[in-house]
Amino acid sequence: MKCPYLLIGYCQRAHGVLGEVLVKNLSDDDARFFKGLSCQLMSSADTTPHGQLKIVKVRSTPQGLILAVEGIETREAAGRLAGTYLAVSRENAVELEDEYEFYSGDLIGAHVKDLVRGELGRVTDIMNAGSGDILVVRKQPENDLLIPFRRAIVHACNPEEDMIIVELPEGLFELYRKASNETNPR
Repeated sequence: MKCPYLLIGYCQRAHGVLGEVLVKNLSDDDARFFKGLSCQLMSSADTTPHGQLKIVKVRSTPQGLILAVEGIETREAAGRLAGTYLAVSRENAVELEDEYEFYSGDLIGAHVKDLVRGELGRVTDIMNAGSGDILVVRKQPENDLLIPFRRAIVHACNPEEDMIIVELPEGLFELYRKASNETNPR
């Protein structure tokens, strides 16, 4: 069972000196963030909220969303939000349209298995590459794998079981993992 809260943003760092925060949008729509929205503060998808904040102002930039938050008026206070997630209750989430849509926050932490190589690691981030999303998959001490989130590669995605099954195209695994072992022997 997934957390009753849905991750919608990741606080990256303070922005400017007036207490604003640069936030990575984990949803498909910047309109998900609006003046007056109350968000829960969480350290990850599988934790309980450790605070709440209310958005006062939102600006969209190429780097992400710049949020002004009620009660946060200094760079230092905004900096304390860095590394935390913003979440809303699932009841307040935008509904998914079909079986091939997923909440990005539900995929963070999911195990990724390749049909040939087995366990590849866990999803630590989802990057938007313009033409589509890319899963960032980490397995220590290896390099991260960047896997396009495409139907031709992703055979099954089950957020309820924290599992994504992929079949990597030829050369993708070696591009990230084998090359790192050859140049950085351990």
